[in-house]
Amino acid sequence: MAVVAIIPGEWEEQGATSVQVDSDAADNRTALIEIENWSAEHGFARTSEYWLRPMLTGGRRVFRGFCFRLTDEVRSSSAALVRQHEEALERTPVTRLSDRI
Repeated sequence: MAVVAIIPGEWEEQGATSVQVDSDAADNRTALIEIENWSAEHGFARTSEYWLRPMLTGGRRVFRGFCFRLTDEVRSSSAALVRQHEEALERTPVTRLSDRI
């Protein structure tokens, strides 16, 4: 079981910003992990879908996921969102469990 196809096939030469990735894994969970690993190794991120599309291609079933290239813009947007979450947590009062009993 592995990643068996990248669409478009010439994604590296084309400098593709998004790709579809097919895995011939036995189940959705394993396919998610395989596609997640592939995307991390190649500078992409898998979208946040939980259920991949089962496809019949070449007479066999594959799970198809969608990945997008991590650009500087995506990275800086993610970092800004993390900062916003951290600031919100800092403003949130903490209640100890013993205070509620």
